[in-house]
Amino acid sequence: MPDSFPTYADWLSGHPDEVLVDLLWRLRAFHPGSLGSVSDVAALRRLDATGLAVLHALVTAGADHRPVTLSDVEATLTGLWDSAGTDPACRADHATVTATVHTLASWGLVFGPGLSVSTQNPATAGATDPGAMKVPMHLPPLFAATTDLPWVLVDGYRCPVPTDDLPEMLAALPTRQRRLLDTLEVSGGIGHSATLDDPERPLARMIAAGLLDRVDAQTARLSPRVSAAVSGRVVPRPGGDFSARPTAQNTRDGTPRADSRTDATAVARVVETVRLVADVLEQIGRTPVRPLNAGGVGVREIARLSKALGLDAALVSDTLVLCRHADLVAVGLPVPAPQDVVGAGEFWSLTERGATYLSAPLSRRWAMLVAGWRHSPHSPWLTRDEDTDAHLLQESLDAPETAALRGVVADSGVVPTAEELWRLRPSVAAVTSVLAVDSVRDECVILGLSADGHPSSAAGALAVTDPSDEDGLTAALAAILPDPVRMLIVQADMTILAPGLLDGDTEATLRTFADVESTGMASVWRVTRESMQRAVEHGETAEGIEDFLAGMAPDVPQSLWYLIQDTFRTHRPDAPVVGSTAASVLTAPDEKSMAAIMDTDAAAETGLRLLSPTVAASSVQLSLVVEALEDEGVTISVDGDSGAGRATAAPVFSTVPDPERAGTDFDRVADQLAGAVEGFRRTRQDEEDESGHSGETTRVREPRAIMTALRQAYDAGTSVEIGYVDAAGSAVHEWISVVTMSPVSIIGVTDAGGQSLHIQPHRVAWVGTPEH
Repeated sequence: MPDSFPTYADWLSGHPDEVLVDLLWRLRAFHPGSLGSVSDVAALRRLDATGLAVLHALVTAGADHRPVTLSDVEATLTGLWDSAGTDPACRADHATVTATVHTLASWGLVFGPGLSVSTQNPATAGATDPGAMKVPMHLPPLFAATTDLPWVLVDGYRCPVPTDDLPEMLAALPTRQRRLLDTLEVSGGIGHSATLDDPERPLARMIAAGLLDRVDAQTARLSPRVSAAVSGRVVPRPGGDFSARPTAQNTRDGTPRADSRTDATAVARVVETVRLVADVLEQIGRTPVRPLNAGGVGVREIARLSKALGLDAALVSDTLVLCRHADLVAVGLPVPAPQDVVGAGEFWSLTERGATYLSAPLSRRWAMLVAGWRHSPHSPWLTRDEDTDAHLLQESLDAPETAALRGVVADSGVVPTAEELWRLRPSVAAVTSVLAVDSVRDECVILGLSADGHPSSAAGALAVTDPSDEDGLTAALAAILPDPVRMLIVQADMTILAPGLLDGDTEATLRTFADVESTGMASVWRVTRESMQRAVEHGETAEGIEDFLAGMAPDVPQSLWYLIQDTFRTHRPDAPVVGSTAASVLTAPDEKSMAAIMDTDAAAETGLRLLSPTVAASSVQLSLVVEALEDEGVTISVDGDSGAGRATAAPVFSTVPDPERAGTDFDRVADQLAGAVEGFRRTRQDEEDESGHSGETTRVREPRAIMTALRQAYDAGTSVEIGYVDAAGSAVHEWISVVTMSPVSIIGVTDAGGQSLHIQPHRVAWVGTPEH
């Protein structure tokens, strides 16, 4: 054991500035003084069950006031697991505990000469014995037995009743005992009574049944397992689960990959999802939806969309929610104003991002849906709650715990069950309902993140891709998708079979003259006289369709050739140049006119490409193509024009601006983070000289010793660190200067902000005086 152990501040100061900046960025801690309290709830919320258990063991072993070793921690852990009744198969092994200590250090939660905040090489660091270590002084109150913070102490898993039996056991309780449990649940879970030893009293009986944990002679605590069952939240397994996370099979580029069957099923499902989203967006772009007064979408509007799309109302609702997650729809004033909708004002309509989705390839569409979902707080399942009158897409259905739950999937690449969520992220599980977990698991299936109960390679790609890197996620998802097919099978009954995925251009062309009958990894399309007439009206040519089929299909029935020729011979559009939103298609009367269009800068900017000498297409929205060409003096007649100018009823989508979403980009706060580190280094020595404390204190916990320490600080005019429970029942610690004190009141001023505090002595848990 070294003679001189570094203080917490010394240990932090020994790291390069860029490492400390990275720590503050990971903690999203931007305010001045952040480095002095990094061991706070922001870091604890990111820990798995094993991380919290090891931290609990460090506190129990006394690592706040003396250095401890890994052997000390493991011995304490064993005692905690024995007390909780943890299954031996659910306990972390030596390698996992060692790696966990290094993970805790990376969050600034444990420190020592052999530990570092740096996360550059966690695999190597995780195999190294951490040596002597301590935890910061302000951490232990968070693990007090009576804390009301959501940190699950290992001994809080004690209730041995199987999870499936808990509802029946609770239902069978006498009315008085059940009322006591409900009262404890809403009041923080802590009960005080002088009759805990009386076997005839309700609290004593519930302790004997395992529903309550006994803290001391007069204090009992509601078991987290029972608390979760009472409130309908996720219930952990008896004794907890601290086993190591499963590791995914990685490819050479480091991306976790699932088995081929899981991926095939996931891709087939997401292809259908992507198509449904496009269909809903196109309908809303043509006919925006009027919101309710509270901002949501009512049953009548859902029914109207369902009828227009020919889809089940529940499926339309689910698809609308996906659109909201990804900001593909929003409320605003649509431009151009929709003519087919009665009334004016704000509508749910297609956003600019939604218009981009419609022109994007499959991999980008998939990435846009998943990237939006991972951060979304919207909780549509709350509409099933009888106590709420909220409607679909309404802001009141947004909940931060929902975004945190989806973030667990995005960060870990695992689609957890209820019990697994407690292993992966206890802080999230402690506030999450069973309904929320089941609903998010269903969303993962719809988005291709899981199939047959297993995570897909898309979930693994999401976990290793930076949340702000949509291009990187697109590339990773594109690698999962099979290559698009380069052939079509045309059958005698006028159906066209695509035996695999189609690329965007091929599908867009096929959609101009055929109607889709079924989709998925393979799709079936039907050509009818009506669908072919639609192609004529949208500016297609017989030569263009014939060339497309000849290049894609090895054999085309003679009857289809006859249908094409007959339809185009009897139906001719009159406009010299016709535009339509198949993607965006321009048809010119001759090659010279089209050549003049293709020679403009606007053609290059909008990605126009020739399909034939007189036909060009672009993946950019038609209104933008027309606007760019008209800026260069090219007059375009859009199908549906009256001749006196383009009408809003033409095939141009009504769009609203993208909604503003709260988010922080590292580049925007880099200077602020660097300033926080600079301020930490500049003021640390001054704080030590002026206030007499550097983060290392000697603590007293006995009531008489507490009052003595406060009196001495008052007499000497020095600061002390104080831990107490505030009026809301939360554990608080502050450095204060004592202004006055009496047997019933302590009045002090905080060193950090100069705020006045009035503390009752019985609420003080400990007092720390600086070591000199």
